[in-house]
Amino acid sequence: MVSEIGLGGSWFYGRPEMGLQPVSYGVEVVERAIELGVNYFDTAPLYGKGRSEEVLGHALKGVTEPYYLATKVGYLPEPFDYTRDTVWRGFEASLKRLQRDRVDLVQIHESEQAGWDGIFGPGRTLEALLEIREQGLATHIGLTGSDLDLMSDILTESDAFVSVITFCKYDLLTQVARERLVPTAAERDVAVIAASPLHGGLLGSKRDHWREQGRFADLFERQERVEAVLQERGLEGVDTGLRYLLSDPQVSLILSGVDSVEELETSVAVSDGRYLDDELVQAIDAA
Repeated sequence: MVSEIGLGGSWFYGRPEMGLQPVSYGVEVVERAIELGVNYFDTAPLYGKGRSEEVLGHALKGVTEPYYLATKVGYLPEPFDYTRDTVWRGFEASLKRLQRDRVDLVQIHESEQAGWDGIFGPGRTLEALLEIREQGLATHIGLTGSDLDLMSDILTESDAFVSVITFCKYDLLTQVARERLVPTAAERDVAVIAASPLHGGLLGSKRDHWREQGRFADLFERQERVEAVLQERGLEGVDTGLRYLLSDPQVSLILSGVDSVEELETSVAVSDGRYLDDELVQAIDAA
């Protein structure tokens, strides 16, 4: 029901080095995504302090093609304390920016920020999200974050969640999410959404930048070994990185946070039914 490539809204307003771009900048990306068959859009109040949600509100107005819209609760309003009232205020503000009376999916943004008690405690996040769902303001509830063990435990504890986003934890350079979170999600019939599939751009356009900055330095040697595997086969990193995740049947969709129409078109081009063969996947994993 959802496209293999979903559009993440983290850069609809431009990357920091570009300066804040007008709403029309992101609208152009969303409109092109719809033309290319993308029907899943993910955003959050944190992205541009609401600018990303505003972009989708404008871009999706009047769209008649079926699509799925996801946002998150967390961070805004500040300070976000994960109480019922704060969750509700944050969600209602998101609906206003999105110019919608409901969304398909509302997610806890970076669940480790809430912690176990902030999610399951009386009068806290999950209680509010269940109310939101019961009132028809969201069809489903999802989970996002970096703490793989916490998210696995949450999925085991509750059947309220239909999806989980993991970012920078499953890609060509690291497969740690595949060790526990992905199997737990499969057992619970929870959709796995792989975000930041190019490891924050290290596998793509920001490769040289991050190497100069020293970010992800613990992965540089691994990256060189993986790149050697790809070079032997005449393969390119961005295309292969995206196909690598699509080749895992337990990954429901890839969430690509592009900042331009060009990056969008590159991402969507891999959704052509051509997956990596088992031999190549094994060679990448063993690199």
